This record gives sequence, structure tokens and C-alpha cells, in this order.
Amino acid sequence: MIDAKERETLNSGMKIIWIIWGAMFVSLGIYIIAAHIIADQIKMQSLAPDVFSLLRNVLYVIVLVELALIPFIKKLSLKSPLKLSQASIQQIPGAGNHPAVGKYASVVIISLAIAESIAVYGLLLFILGKDSHGLYLLIAISAMAMILYRPKMDELEKLAVALSEK
Repeated sequence: MIDAKERETLNSGMKIIWIIWGAMFVSLGIYIIAAHIIADQIKMQSLAPDVFSLLRNVLYVIVLVELALIPFIKKLSLKSPLKLSQASIQQIPGAGNHPAVGKYASVVIISLAIAESIAVYGLLLFILGKDSHGLYLLIAISAMAMILYRPKMDELEKLAVALSEK
């Protein structure tokens, strides 16, 4: 069971995790703005249509694999034993000096990085082939994944209870 002091520590750590989530989510909009700013300035030799189509299809398959891996990696990481020492977690700014916050922050950042890589693939397709449809599609998929795998207080509390039992 989580007492009031521990809950407050978890809440302060969760605020930092939400700030990280927000920054990564806002970066999706920055990708769209950057793509439109550089759209007219890109002077790349265009790829052959069949090569670009193959690249786009390969990236779409990679996106599907990544979307399937995110929940698996998140579940596996949350269930694995704590690898960081208490001293190293205390050095994480804003972690609230609780081992569960440091571990959960790592898991969330990994999940968000995988989700954000999907948007980077869209930006890559836009740069290589002026494929605005692919840009918007992959950024939308990335945003949905970031919303779906956003930080959740109940997951952090379950992790804190599991770590306190060990």
C-alpha cells in the first residue's frame, strides 16, 4: 500500500515525466513546421518511383513492427527487476528520490522514443520524395501512439508497490 508521503513523491516525479511527454509530443508539430519551411529549399535528386515506393513500404512495415513492440517492451521493462541503484536514481533531477519514478521514466522515454521515430520516418519520406501524405499519416500514427502509451499514474503506483514488496 502507498502512504501519503510516498504518493506525493510519486506525484512530483510524475510531473517531470509529463513534462518530458509534452516536449516529445510538441516535437511532432515542429516536424510539420520544419517540413514546410524546408520544402522549397530541398534540392535533392528525386528517387525513381519504384525505389521510393519500396522505401515507403519498408518504412510502413517498420512502423507496424514498432507499434507491436511498444507494449511488449513496456511490459517487459516494467516487470524486469530494478537495475539502477538508489544512489543513481537520486541523481535524476525531479525524480522525487523514489526508485519507481526513475524506472518508470526510463520505460516511458523508451516507449515515446519508439513512437516518435515513426514521425521521423514521415519526415524522411517528405524530404526524399515530397510525400506530404506519408508525412501527415506517420505523424498522426506517432501522435496516437504517444497518446495511447502516455504516462499513467496507476502504472507508476503498481510499479512502486511491486518494488516495495521486493
